[in-house]
Amino acid sequence: MAYNQLSMTSNEALKSAFCATDSAHDLDGQGFVVLDSFIEPGELPQIREILESTLRLPREQVCQRPHNTLIPLRWNHAIVQTVLNSARRRQLLSRATEAADLRWISGYISIKEPYSPALWWHQDWWCWDHAASYRRAPVQLAVLCYLSETNMDNGALRVLPGSHHHSAPIHALLPDAHSKTAEELESTHAAMSNLSGQVTISAQPGDAVVLDYRLLHGTHPNYGPLRRDCILLSFAPSWRQLPEDLRAHLIRHPAQPAENETASASSPISDLLPSFYGQRRDLPLNRNAPASFEVMDD
Repeated sequence: MAYNQLSMTSNEALKSAFCATDSAHDLDGQGFVVLDSFIEPGELPQIREILESTLRLPREQVCQRPHNTLIPLRWNHAIVQTVLNSARRRQLLSRATEAADLRWISGYISIKEPYSPALWWHQDWWCWDHAASYRRAPVQLAVLCYLSETNMDNGALRVLPGSHHHSAPIHALLPDAHSKTAEELESTHAAMSNLSGQVTISAQPGDAVVLDYRLLHGTHPNYGPLRRDCILLSFAPSWRQLPEDLRAHLIRHPAQPAENETASASSPISDLLPSFYGQRRDLPLNRNAPASFEVMDD
């Protein structure tokens, strides 16, 4: 996986700066870490075939936002089972995140359509009113697994290092998350622009990026004639250490087994599914990071 940083450093300096991208230090300090060949070349055809079969099915639930389509995957979907049924990949994730109790929360197929504009700067954390938002350690992580070559010309990911731990000027300019305003941004809006200090991540098929849910990120436009396909999986790296109310909320995610469903012990991901024995309940959602914030050391 290659990196480009706009208006900051040369390619050689940048490669040097990110030479240890498989360490938890990078996830803590930068807010992201890359995993080269997370999915090995020989596994890609099978996963692509499952993805294409899924896309041909009627779509009951789709998260459709401008310039990006998310198709939800439940715990028993073949893509989730295939990607997570790998001791090698689990070891890579554990090493990169120093996960104390890694549990899978949700999954999506993420599609960036041909000739689609940039996806605006945003972050995925959904509970900014909770005190856990301001702890140094992440509550939730996203793992983006790319199935096709991705670069600045076809929708590559761009991130703002450090923005998971402290605010940046752009935070004050971002539209409300999931609002009509966010869906109708002009290309000249600050939320669509390149930022000083941003890093663009160019991926080879099978590469993955791990993001702290609080990290600001977006994409470049897809100028090409082909889709950019990605598998997005989310995890809680320290499930048992989470506050009870967060666990009570996350266990209700539609991707998880319902209360009347039982994940067989023989399922390849049964040990990655979270468990919770209290009362399941929702928390109020607040997807908008404060204009000014800084996390506290744990």
